[in-house]
Formats: sequence, structure tokens, C-alpha cells
Amino acid sequence: MPDEEIQDKGLVTAMADGIASVEVLRGGGCSSCSLHGICFSKNTPAVFQIQTELPLQVGDEVELSISAEGRVLASLLVFGMPVLFLMLGFWIANRFLAELPSIILAFSAMVLSFFIIKLFDRRWEQKFKIEIMRKL
Repeated sequence: MPDEEIQDKGLVTAMADGIASVEVLRGGGCSSCSLHGICFSKNTPAVFQIQTELPLQVGDEVELSISAEGRVLASLLVFGMPVLFLMLGFWIANRFLAELPSIILAFSAMVLSFFIIKLFDRRWEQKFKIEIMRKL
């Protein structure tokens, strides 16, 4: 299977020292997706700091290339880890405790997963391969 990359559009919101702040524009598929509120929270746009040599200015629309591996890893972290923590938390707690405390501990484990995801986000934010392909 070839290394497939998916193109998205973005808007340059700031430019300084060869680093562009690019706000990802919601695609047509976002409006029909029932999970669009998770990827793009209503009041917070997705903004990336991307190093580029293109002569860009604030307000330019650009085409972004986001690696398929980055999308898959992000999806696994955001959707898979909380479910895994919930199930493992319940399974482990249920071996030692009654059902109600096990349920409470399972949801606590899921909340813990959100903090772990936040740590991954801060540590790995530059490892997701996002490039500006061209100015539109």
C-alpha cells in the first residue's frame, strides 16, 4: 500500500521567520460527520505552526498534506485509548471490588486517559507530518 497523504485546505493566520500559523478549514465532509465537534471544537479552530519556504502572507489559502500515519495515530489515541482505559479499569477493579465502585473506577480511568492524551499531544505535536504543499 503506497504512502497515501490526504490534502486539506488551510488559511494562513500569521507568518514569522519562515513559520506559518495555518488554521485548518473544515472540509465538506465535516458538516455531515456526526463527530465534527470532536475534531473541531466550536470555538477553537485547529491551528498548526508549519515551517515553510513559500512566500506566504496572512490571508493566503494553502493546500496542506497530512500524513495518513499521523491521522491514524491521532484517531487511535483520541478514540481508542479512552475506551481501552474504561474497559481495563472496569476489568481490573471488578476483580477486587463490587460492581458500583468498579464502574466509578472505570470512568476515573477513562478520565485519566484524557490527561494522557493531552500529554501525548504536547509531546508529539511536531511528529505528525503536516506540510504546506502549495498556495491556492
